[in-house]
Amino acid sequence: MRDTLEFLAALKRLKDQSGHTFRQLETIAARNQDLLPRSTVADVLRRQTLPRADLVAAFVRACAGQEHVEAWVQARNRLAEAGPPITETSHSSRTPARVPLRAGASWRKLRGIVVLSAAVLVAGASVAVLAADREVDAEGMRPSIETSSPAAGTSRTLPVDGWYHIVPAHIGDQSLCLGEGRERNKRTDRPLAVQRPCSDVAPDTFLAATGIAGAYEIRWHNPVEGVGCLSVDDALIKAGALLQPADCAGAPHQRFFLEPSDHPRRGGFRIRPLHSGLCIGALGGPADVDSGAEAKQSECTGEADQQFSLRPVARASRTSVQQPGGG
Repeated sequence: MRDTLEFLAALKRLKDQSGHTFRQLETIAARNQDLLPRSTVADVLRRQTLPRADLVAAFVRACAGQEHVEAWVQARNRLAEAGPPITETSHSSRTPARVPLRAGASWRKLRGIVVLSAAVLVAGASVAVLAADREVDAEGMRPSIETSSPAAGTSRTLPVDGWYHIVPAHIGDQSLCLGEGRERNKRTDRPLAVQRPCSDVAPDTFLAATGIAGAYEIRWHNPVEGVGCLSVDDALIKAGALLQPADCAGAPHQRFFLEPSDHPRRGGFRIRPLHSGLCIGALGGPADVDSGAEAKQSECTGEADQQFSLRPVARASRTSVQQPGGG
């Protein structure tokens, strides 16, 4: 992190990636028992002075959750200590108390939305940025954009909004797709994303661009339950969380970056939740080739189960959702 301007730019990106308006952030902050007037937030992001620590904490808590507050405030405090005297964003001359930090807090523990926005906040950090700022049309949506992956050395047009089969690359005959199923261990009976035969995969899956370059919602159109967005369980950022449909709220754990990947198959994508930056793959890894295998988020390994082909299809308009194996 070099200066206040970079810090403010990262805060702006954090807001953009949250998908929330100033009014929504004010409402979320109130639920968090924080005071975050939308006029104050707009003023903070417009100025060129370092915001107060308590404002940074409330803002990050509303955008990304409590678990990310500490590292942001730590970065802010480093700037305050290293730089010249700061003009605090406040009408009062009183210096606010600094938000306490736990010892040993580390940026390396952060992923997803915070990593994407705040890679510049840690000097010498080597953080992969999943998506650069790119041009979008006036409505914030576009039929396609060019994206590249430095790691993979690929450049590819992202999919247009539409109906798709999502096909895991580790399935040799490419006969399984992501669709609805249940936990194989019967621990719950809730709908989850699992591998199932493409010939009868359900619900119908619609990819919808979000306005954040390279990020999509994966919408399931269930004939009984209606439209739901595939979501990481409880917005968890740790590896192992499963995926289930939920009401679409535009939350980071319901949005996924499509990252071009040519390994092991050309023309594929890795699917990475915005909030965690992890990769979606099979619960049991590349050896888990059974119908019914659950999808989960995990550390990105480059294995075949974490690459997917996107096959455009016509909507099936099913009247029911049969479980894998006819269950």
